[in-house]
Amino acid sequence: MNWQWVAGTGTDTRPNRVLNPIRQAERYDPEGDYVRRWIPELAHIPGPAIHKPWRAGILGADYPAPIIECNGM
Repeated sequence: MNWQWVAGTGTDTRPNRVLNPIRQAERYDPEGDYVRRWIPELAHIPGPAIHKPWRAGILGADYPAPIIECNGM
């Protein structure tokens, strides 16, 4: 039933639980190897800055800006 948690559906004892993909990436892929493999547009960004490319100053024609930026991200 893990797919229900990932999809954000199903029963949960903590109704306010939110999956933060950026926090998960920083925690479990600190150097960004997974991102570099699957998003070649970001492969040149060094280290953990790859998880927040809009803050690394590389946005432009290669990668779109985020639609929103939430506090804490």
